[in-house]
Amino acid sequence: MLGTSSTKFDNEIKRITSLVNPKEILELGCGSGKFGKITSSQHINIRAIQKMFTPSDELHLKGVGYKDIIDSDILDYFKNGFDEYYDMIVALDVIEHFMHSDAMSIIRFALYRSNFVLLVWPSRHPQNAETHQFDRHRTSFELKEIAEDFDVVYYCQTGFASMHYQHRYHIALILCFMNSNNLNI
Repeated sequence: MLGTSSTKFDNEIKRITSLVNPKEILELGCGSGKFGKITSSQHINIRAIQKMFTPSDELHLKGVGYKDIIDSDILDYFKNGFDEYYDMIVALDVIEHFMHSDAMSIIRFALYRSNFVLLVWPSRHPQNAETHQFDRHRTSFELKEIAEDFDVVYYCQTGFASMHYQHRYHIALILCFMNSNNLNI
């Protein structure tokens, strides 16, 4: 079963992608294809790294706007390295599923392979592996950790409160190493 994520940050994703206006995107862990659906009207070529669980997963993802799906674990794919260059690398509701050091390594490598990295992640939100081991949350980040190491050019929070906890989503757009683009955000 492909993963899903909250709809709380969808409007910000639309706003950011229209400001950046990317043509080629690599999405890490596209799940059931939410990003492809959100940006379908923007005519973006999206390539995704997603571990397939059933034979119909790839057909589903191509049907919601993905040009190419790489059937791989994200960490394995990044450990092998790649030479393609993208306008933006996107990780929506993904980095919290990795050990902290692995997530930071993935972000750092992505900074060499794109103009921007767009991250969306929840903080302080434990989650067990209900359906698959990839469902488990393994780390939490705060903006300070991301901003200390990376050039964050846009940031916002969204979320909701429940009776026993506050669920916050962080949305950060990071300027990559070789990018001199100026955004009017």
